[in-house]
Amino acid sequence: MDTQKCTQLKQLIRLRKQFLIFQNRIVKVLKRIIFKQTDILTGEELVEYNNISNETKAIFIKCKNLRKLNNIYYIWDYNENFKKLIYKYKFNRKINLSADIAELVKEEIKFIIKKEQIDLIVTVPVNKKRLNERGFNQVDEILKKLNLDYVELVRVKNTKKMHRILDQEKRNENVKNSFFNKKKIDFSNKTILLFDDIITTGATLKALKKEIEKENINIKIVVFCLAAAREIRKEKGEV
Repeated sequence: MDTQKCTQLKQLIRLRKQFLIFQNRIVKVLKRIIFKQTDILTGEELVEYNNISNETKAIFIKCKNLRKLNNIYYIWDYNENFKKLIYKYKFNRKINLSADIAELVKEEIKFIIKKEQIDLIVTVPVNKKRLNERGFNQVDEILKKLNLDYVELVRVKNTKKMHRILDQEKRNENVKNSFFNKKKIDFSNKTILLFDDIITTGATLKALKKEIEKENINIKIVVFCLAAAREIRKEKGEV
């Protein structure tokens, strides 16, 4: 290859590298414009790959308070800040938030598992329609991030959204016979931890408990939720 051709080839390689650098910069700018990430509480723009700001994380850490109401453990009250967190996680499909939530609750879950001598963790299954819309089960993803094993029952009813039903009897009817132990998991002589994100009146968890207790004996049920609503706290409920 003569000197002229060699020089041209080097120039082409240099131009290609410059083009790729320019292309990457354009892509990053477009991503920031189209997929702009803002913090759920402060509204500040987040740097790439961050889910919540350090300031917001500090707020949730400060508000952490593991409490027990009969057989129900919970960490936060279901207040405006928590609503914003869970809304962004579940309904804006921010699956990466599972890692942040897992980090916030890992010590509490470990404490409960050890204190209550938990044998099995059972998560509340999402119905097929909601799973297709969201793409993931919010509580399953948290346990995956914590490397904790869990089992699931099958949700056989596409129930209405519980927050739209105010009457307790209608809530109970909405989730009645919603779950099925399709895999015939043996729950007898075990301490079971039911895990959900929010408990309002306990109707969903009670329906899940009822299915678990079918054809199984000597079961102890413990509940862990990220947050508890005013209704369950006011009534000092139990699952």
